[in-house]
Amino acid sequence: MVDRETIFLTKGQHMKNICKSTSYNLLFCLILTAFLIYGCSKQETPEVAVVSEEAKPEAKVEQPPAPKLPNLGADAEAYYKYGIGAIKDGNFGMAVQAWERATEIDPTMTRAYNYLGRAYYTQGMIEEAIEAYKKSVELEPTNPTAYINLGIAYRYYEEFDAAINELNKAIELNPLSALAHDEIGMALLKMKKMDEAISAYKNATAIDSKFPQPHNHLGVVYLMQGRTKEADAEFKLYEELMKEKKAAQAKIMGGPPH
Repeated sequence: MVDRETIFLTKGQHMKNICKSTSYNLLFCLILTAFLIYGCSKQETPEVAVVSEEAKPEAKVEQPPAPKLPNLGADAEAYYKYGIGAIKDGNFGMAVQAWERATEIDPTMTRAYNYLGRAYYTQGMIEEAIEAYKKSVELEPTNPTAYINLGIAYRYYEEFDAAINELNKAIELNPLSALAHDEIGMALLKMKKMDEAISAYKNATAIDSKFPQPHNHLGVVYLMQGRTKEADAEFKLYEELMKEKKAAQAKIMGGPPH
């Protein structure tokens, strides 16, 4: 095996011959000597960054114009029914327009105000829902449901005293409204009046033993108070009542419960 020193001497001798036989200057000879000693090392191919083409902006898609409410003349009932159809199609905006038009034509149409309130409420437009339900109360001051709807809207708007006030009016008209008592409990819970909330929920369960929601709400309050056994009992009862409710609904609809 030829050692590195031999290779160096051999390469050096070649270099001397080259420098003697040519007119290359000293610098070139030094460079060539280094090349012969170390050889031609493998050069790494420089990494080339791949620059992706700039994403082309998507062509602007023109949105179709929003559907306009058809002209149904001065027929409030026609607009009311049109709103019902729009809701079934999932078109809340069109339904709201229709019911607003119906109330403009007939400011005494309570049904339209009730549906308006519900639509506003569903869309998170609580202030508008309150105004619609206020109109319903004004038009039907003896209807407890109108006060319950208004009370629920006030509760979501965090006007808890106003909510309780309207719900108590509903109870005055219908003392057996389990829903009104349950909603009062919800408002009291938000006000952190735990014991009063428990009393309201218990009133609801006493009025309607098959009403599931108050048991769930009771369980929540008990859990907040650290009364875990009572909370578990209420939660279990809530689940049982919900199963019974779904089974009853399925029987009416002619199918198995989901």
